[in-house]
Amino acid sequence: MIFKVLITIVFIAELIITFTILYFLYKFDKFILEIDSTIETVKPQIRSVSELVRKISEQIYELTPVWVDEIKKSLENLLLEQAKSIMTGILFWTINIKVVKQFRKSKIFKTASKGLSLLQNVV
Repeated sequence: MIFKVLITIVFIAELIITFTILYFLYKFDKFILEIDSTIETVKPQIRSVSELVRKISEQIYELTPVWVDEIKKSLENLLLEQAKSIMTGILFWTINIKVVKQFRKSKIFKTASKGLSLLQNVV
């Protein structure tokens, strides 16, 4: 008699466990079906977005060499302008040195420097 009661209790427990497992499997299946239906409704939109992205990437691929060429041209122009600026500075510097040397050799500079040194000795 006790043996039959224990078997009955175990059987009822197994029925409860089976019912719980089946219930959660049913809920999981329902969740998966909802996700599947959502994906099916969104699928055309996903396809259109992916086609748009593909077209944009093709356009960028076509425009990239143009942009690279423009950047190279602007870099060359910048380097050319900098080289012009440096060459102009060197030219003015060499002209300035020649002018200063000629000015030092002139009589006006020599007399002015003698006059200033005389003035310095007096003061």
